[in-house]
Amino acid sequence: MHLLEQVSSFQNLHSAFLECSKGKRKTLGYMDTLFGVGETLLSISGQLQTGKYSWGNYREFYVTDPKQRLVMAAPFVDRIVHHAIHRVIEPIIDKTLCDSVFACRKGKGNRYAVLYLKQALDILGRDRYVIKLDVRKYFMSISHRILMREIERFLPDDSLKRLLETLLESYPAYAIASRGIPIGNLTSQLFANFYLSSADRMACELLNLDYNWLQNKALIKDGFYIRYMDDLVILAKEKRKARDVADTLHTHISEYLELDVPFYKKVSLSNDPVPFLGYVLSEEGVRPLSRNHRRHIKQMRRLEKQQALPSQKNQVRLSYMAWCDIEEGKKPDHTLAGC
Repeated sequence: MHLLEQVSSFQNLHSAFLECSKGKRKTLGYMDTLFGVGETLLSISGQLQTGKYSWGNYREFYVTDPKQRLVMAAPFVDRIVHHAIHRVIEPIIDKTLCDSVFACRKGKGNRYAVLYLKQALDILGRDRYVIKLDVRKYFMSISHRILMREIERFLPDDSLKRLLETLLESYPAYAIASRGIPIGNLTSQLFANFYLSSADRMACELLNLDYNWLQNKALIKDGFYIRYMDDLVILAKEKRKARDVADTLHTHISEYLELDVPFYKKVSLSNDPVPFLGYVLSEEGVRPLSRNHRRHIKQMRRLEKQQALPSQKNQVRLSYMAWCDIEEGKKPDHTLAGC
C-alpha cells in the first residue's frame, strides 16, 4: 500500500481524529466536526486520494516563553490531516534520526536531554571544551526545496509528494518565500527535527560518536553531541577538536541547508557551566536558570491577585519544583559510559 493510501484510509483518519480531539472537546472546531464525523472523514479521504484537498486559513497568535513567537493554529479539520500524515511518516523519519536528537520524540524530551548532557559533563570532567550553536529564526528559515529533497530520500514512494508540497505552501507568506514551516503544526515538529539530521550525522562522525549510541549503549570516546530542535551542543576533550567540529557544522548548516547561525549564536563556553533548555549544567550539578525562578514568582503573584484556586496554584508550584529537582527524578535507562 502506497503512503498516500495509508494516509487517506478511513481507519487512519479516524485514529487521527481521535488523537487531535484530546483536549479540544470544548472547541467549536471539534464540535462542528463531531456532527457528521463519518461523512467528514470520508470526504477528506476522497479529496486526499484525488489530490484535491485544500488547506484552510491559520489562526495566528503570539506566545512568549521566553522569546516572543508567532504561532499558527490550523483549522481542526486540517489538524486531522496533519495527524494522519504524521502517523504514517513519523515512524519512517524517526528511524533516520540520530540518538542525539531529543525534541518531540517518544521516550525523550527536554528532561532526558538535560540528564544525558549532565552525564557527558560528568564523564569528560573539567578537562573539556563546549561550544553551542543556535540557528537564527529556525522554523521560518527552513527551505521547502531542501526539505523535500532530503525527505524524499527516505520515503519508500513519492505518492505523498504533492500533498507535502501543498502542506508546506499552506501558509501564504511562506509559500511566497518558499521557506518556512508554521510553528504549531504537528508535522512542522517532525520536519524541523529531520531538517538538521545531516548535520547530526556529520557531528557524530567527527566526534567518533556512534550515531545510534543509545541503542548500542556506546561509550563516549572523543566527545559528545546533543541537539534539541535547533540548539546544538558540542563537547570535546580538546579545544581545537571542538572548534573544528563547530566550524565544519557551521559551514554545512550555512551552505548545504541554507540556514543562518550568526556570530552571537555561536558560543564558546570552554569548561564553564553550560546553559541548556532552561538549566545551567556543570560537573557540580544542575540548576534552573534565574529567569525561570523569576517567572515562577510572577506567576504565583498573578494567581494571588486573581484569587486562583489552591489547586491552580499548586499545579504551578509543582511545575516549578520539577525544574528544581531534575537530578532527583528519573534517570535515563542507559548510561553514556555503557553497561
